[in-house]
Amino acid sequence: MFFKKSQLAISLAFTLGLVGCGGGDKAAVVEPVVAKPDPVKVDPVEVNTISLTGKVIDGYVSGAIVWLDIDGDGIFDEQSEPSVVSEESGNYSFNFTEEQALCVPYSTMYVDVPVGAIDEDLGEVTQAYQMSFPPSIEALTDEDIRNISPLTTVIWEQLSLQLQKSGNNNLSCDALKENTELLANLQSEITNVMQNLVAHYNLSTEQIYSDFIATNDSDAYDRAQAIVKGLKAAYKFKQKLDAQYPDAEEVRAVIYQDTAKDAEYGFENAWYRDKVIFAGAELIYEQVKLQNTDELDKIDVILSRLDSTDTPWGEESLNGKLTVRDNVYINADRTYRCSSIENVSFEQSNVLYGVDNTSPSVNFSTADECVSANLDTPFERGFSISYTESGSFYQTDFAFREENADFQTLSNWVNVKDKASDLETQDLVTVLAAMPYKFDDETSIDASFWRKYKTTDNVRIIKTIEGKWFRDTRREDGTMLHECGENGVDWVQCE
Repeated sequence: MFFKKSQLAISLAFTLGLVGCGGGDKAAVVEPVVAKPDPVKVDPVEVNTISLTGKVIDGYVSGAIVWLDIDGDGIFDEQSEPSVVSEESGNYSFNFTEEQALCVPYSTMYVDVPVGAIDEDLGEVTQAYQMSFPPSIEALTDEDIRNISPLTTVIWEQLSLQLQKSGNNNLSCDALKENTELLANLQSEITNVMQNLVAHYNLSTEQIYSDFIATNDSDAYDRAQAIVKGLKAAYKFKQKLDAQYPDAEEVRAVIYQDTAKDAEYGFENAWYRDKVIFAGAELIYEQVKLQNTDELDKIDVILSRLDSTDTPWGEESLNGKLTVRDNVYINADRTYRCSSIENVSFEQSNVLYGVDNTSPSVNFSTADECVSANLDTPFERGFSISYTESGSFYQTDFAFREENADFQTLSNWVNVKDKASDLETQDLVTVLAAMPYKFDDETSIDASFWRKYKTTDNVRIIKTIEGKWFRDTRREDGTMLHECGENGVDWVQCE
């Protein structure tokens, strides 16, 4: 979202999206052409530029580097990604080429605040940190203002966490422009994150994006000052993680306060830290409670840990993949429960088949002691089938526990890591194909859980084992309409 100084818009239709996004922020000049025998001077040709102005705000910050992350990797590339330095009162100004301007709606804008920059409220910056402004999915105009502050940074932090959960991390300008489904998902996530932040901070969307110093908005200013403590601590922690995982594709660190987590875990005004690392086939996630406001580098309580690894599995022609994830969660009595989940999937005749097994939970006194139970005796088993038919995408998930008749179905498909040569994929296909997985199938199956999905264009319909129906419709403005029903025909807006 931008604040507009006028309604005048420059037409930058998405149909131009195939144009590349280059670096640099100065107008290009064509050198004079000399013809013989009589030299003739040709006037320089200026490339049209589109401006973007704004402020860097904690207090107002001068001497900070503002840059556009066109390739979505979170790393500043001076050769291809345009940048400027903020000046007095935090002011900055870009002059983008038309190609660069096309990427502004799809790219995160970062601010690197170095030691030595000047915060007009607090003086010289003594601890470096980073702020950000999320993709807006709105075409850039010559009259836009983009204020970057701790409040806008929280939007991107929360948005990026949601994208990671859905597997859509590292979004580049080109990836978004060319993938309408991914773009629609991002628009939906932006809407959801903004709704949550407005409720969480009790600040309006306008307050979050505004120059809260100029408007003398003490509520927004106080929130920003608290948030920036987390930003500085997270920036320092991320530097350590970057050194620890030099070959990781992505490293994220977020330090924040959360009243919902306080209520869940029984804390008061606590600080939390999320660590996310994508390193090759491995995903590492950790969430902890930190000691206190003055010690945001020390862990008080580990809340959860997840470690997931992907490896190829079975016949290469079937795109087989095995994912094994170890989970550690804190219990109410401050002990820890541990479990593992394995999932093997492969594709045959444009249908994706999957099996997952969850081990029983085992309790330990500390998180470091956690060792999961053997997957040979799973607590829960699941089967999934997904496919595309007549322009719609379908997915069905079934789950079975010991009391369900199909819990022992395909009983040899457990702890499958080293069994690829012993298991026949056709056996799995035959069993799953016989299940009532089609969206309109009568589903009178003895399962602990099942859910069916149908996605067509901007509408997703879900029906569940409890007989509940849900319909999510993405409107043209990117917002979502959530409806509920009991028969798939009559709908009312969900409460």
